[in-house]
Amino acid sequence: MDPNTPSTDPVHPNQLLHNNRYHVLEKLGCGQYSTVWLVRDQTDPSHKAIKILHPECYNSTHDDIFELEIMNHLRTANPQHPGYQHISILLDDFTHVSPLGTHVCLVLDLMAEDLRNFALFFKSAKIPNQILKKITRQLLLALEYVHASGVIHTDIKQSNIMVRMRNPDVVTRYLADTSNRLSLGKYNFKDPAEFSDVDVVLCDWGSASWVHKHLTSIIQPVLLRAPEVFVQAPWGIGVDIWNLGCLLPELLDTVRMFNGRADVTGGVYYVKHHVEEIDALFGPFPPEMLEAGDQDIVQQLFDEDSQIRDPIERPPAKLERWIECLDGVEKENFLSMLRSMLTIDPKRRMTAQSLQGALWLTT
Repeated sequence: MDPNTPSTDPVHPNQLLHNNRYHVLEKLGCGQYSTVWLVRDQTDPSHKAIKILHPECYNSTHDDIFELEIMNHLRTANPQHPGYQHISILLDDFTHVSPLGTHVCLVLDLMAEDLRNFALFFKSAKIPNQILKKITRQLLLALEYVHASGVIHTDIKQSNIMVRMRNPDVVTRYLADTSNRLSLGKYNFKDPAEFSDVDVVLCDWGSASWVHKHLTSIIQPVLLRAPEVFVQAPWGIGVDIWNLGCLLPELLDTVRMFNGRADVTGGVYYVKHHVEEIDALFGPFPPEMLEAGDQDIVQQLFDEDSQIRDPIERPPAKLERWIECLDGVEKENFLSMLRSMLTIDPKRRMTAQSLQGALWLTT
């Protein structure tokens, strides 16, 4: 949605928030349950982002999310950890009352853009191999910190991975360009040689869960969803690894790992087709995981021998054919790491810490 589309917003430009500390400049974006605003912090002065949650997110009768609690925890759990600098840190929080209700407001560092827009700097929106290696290392550090802190992100996708601003001049130039206003990201890099300096942050904790207390049983974007979630077996930090593993080919070579569709059923998404695709590349599904899942779901998808019921005929699935921008040892190393992330059995899936030693990242 265009952030400038007229709507009923909780704040408006030039409004002062939180005892006149934050001067609202303009809306940066919006989601289903929040809006994000560019503000000037009058005490610094500096520019920040404020995420204003919908009143339904936190109310007196039912809390639908853990976002504030999790961000407060991650802010203090272990600031010395190298992954700390690659997650969005809560700088301040307060409540704001608007005609819509009472909003929880989260003050955050201002970011330049997300990975969707960053990828557009490159031909065919494919992030070059060496740059993606750096981004992947940073995300694995972020996940190592998050998981060690007892938190699971559950929603790792391009729009939730943000690029840090390289210096405060980015905002100054953005605000000064009144005749042809572009996104903040367009002002973040002056020269293509600077792309290798990219610094990313894992953001948006609105869907995050505690390791020992889950927000909901159904998590993750559908096409990035881990196998254990499909069958509603117990899940943990491994879902984030699967999530990131699905995302890497998309960033590197615009390859979507799964689509859950088949011509024989009219090209409509079905869970069964998605499970078939997972099984074809990384199967079989382990019987122990199926036994731990919701048996109504499991029996719809699998027979008594843990085989998919009535599978459709598909061409042989060859992961090697899908990644075209790499070859030789580099391609072998990338696919080896990918397979260790997209292991169906979450007990055998590698951790964020162990993946940092993968050959693709270290050579």
